Amino acid sequence: MYPNYLVKKFNSYLYKILADYNELPKVLNKAINYSIRNGGKRFRPVLCMLTAISLDKDYKNVLPTACAIEFIHSYSLIHDDLPSIDNDDLRRGKPTSHKIFGEDIAILAGDALFAEAFNIIIKYQDVDCDTKLKVIKEIAEASGAKGMVSGQVIDVFYTGKDLSKKKLEIMDNNKTGKLITASIKCSALICKASEDKLKKLIEFSKNLGLVFQITDDILDITANEETLGKTVGKDEILNKNTFPKIWGLEESRKIAERKVKEAIKIISKLDINTKPLIDIAKFLIDRKA
Repeated sequence: MYPNYLVKKFNSYLYKILADYNELPKVLNKAINYSIRNGGKRFRPVLCMLTAISLDKDYKNVLPTACAIEFIHSYSLIHDDLPSIDNDDLRRGKPTSHKIFGEDIAILAGDALFAEAFNIIIKYQDVDCDTKLKVIKEIAEASGAKGMVSGQVIDVFYTGKDLSKKKLEIMDNNKTGKLITASIKCSALICKASEDKLKKLIEFSKNLGLVFQITDDILDITANEETLGKTVGKDEILNKNTFPKIWGLEESRKIAERKVKEAIKIISKLDINTKPLIDIAKFLIDRKA
């Protein structure tokens, strides 16, 4: 079962952070709030919080970093939905940002969220300076040219073109996986996890990141629009390279199941409270949205 109680706790903190932006130009404040408050599973912040819990630490200690990662994720969704990239009109059951505010304001709202993510960590993350720099570096690399942006470039450039299975995995690891890894790794850094624990948590997170994208690809085929909250079948319409397209639907499911088992095997070797992270890994296989 998904830890919705953590989603509520996270949202409560997130909305307090959003209050800091009440003095912005009205349209920018509205655009930021529209995208950030537009629901979602808060999967990455929840992972950040669950990692702290698994390490026997208070999840409140990592809330600023969890919030920063959600800002990064929200910025990426705004930009992904733009007509020049995925051209989506629906996100989480509501019109996408550019449909409400126009492309110009949507782009600028995304830019603001990206920059403010790092500002949140600088201002609010209570940790020593060395660790704070490591956290900022991790998120910057996960979301930048060697991470999320790189994956998106491969996605866009190879749309309608042949892509190898190896290149597909590289794309998905960068586009989706690295920010998921950052969610777990940054939490572990703040919680002062040992080198061995940190290494295994990173291995665990890499499997999770790939599974998340594989199940996303599958849901684009099998889910309905009401449940998914966005246009279904868009990958096929755009002729995008996905796991089901390259591996087939059933084999994609099997790969996801193997990756979850591998992730659980890795995390089970650690002397920590593994249940929260094992449960979230299992959730990915059964998720409907």
